[in-house]
Amino acid sequence: MMQSHCLQSVQMLQTVRELVLPAAQARLLILVNHVVSREPAAVQRLQVHAGRRLAVSLVDQPRWLPALPPVRVTVTPAGLFDADDAPRDGEPDLTLRMSMPAPPQLLVALSGGPLPEMHIEGAAAVAADMHWLADNLRWDIEADLAQVVGATPARLAMTVGRAARQALRRSFAPGPDRPPR
Repeated sequence: MMQSHCLQSVQMLQTVRELVLPAAQARLLILVNHVVSREPAAVQRLQVHAGRRLAVSLVDQPRWLPALPPVRVTVTPAGLFDADDAPRDGEPDLTLRMSMPAPPQLLVALSGGPLPEMHIEGAAAVAADMHWLADNLRWDIEADLAQVVGATPARLAMTVGRAARQALRRSFAPGPDRPPR
């Protein structure tokens, strides 16, 4: 009886993963394309690589988290990314491996702080432009929020967000009385 219940739980988690993971990856791709589309230089750099295939994977995932498969994308002629679901022979033109950030590090990165460690391998020209994107693109959360709620509430929300980021940095930063985590 217990074994059957465990098997059902594992099957249910697998079903949830099969439903949630593609949807989450699609939303993430929309966000990445939104950020890229706001920077004409980024779009121009990517247009040169139309048709190139990239594989993006997270490394250093916590053990409790199921292994996430690499996300495969293609650069479009418009200078954006599209899901690359079609089975193809051969390796991608570029492989990007990114360390999985802890939630506080992710918040800091999204608000303009340093990105998690990345390793880029593959075609030199594509790799150079991916490095440029990583170094130069940032999500202007305040501008996007202002379009929804107005400039003043967006500015207030960002002020609160920056204060929370500073608090997270202080609480997770090693100090003289705190060992590194």
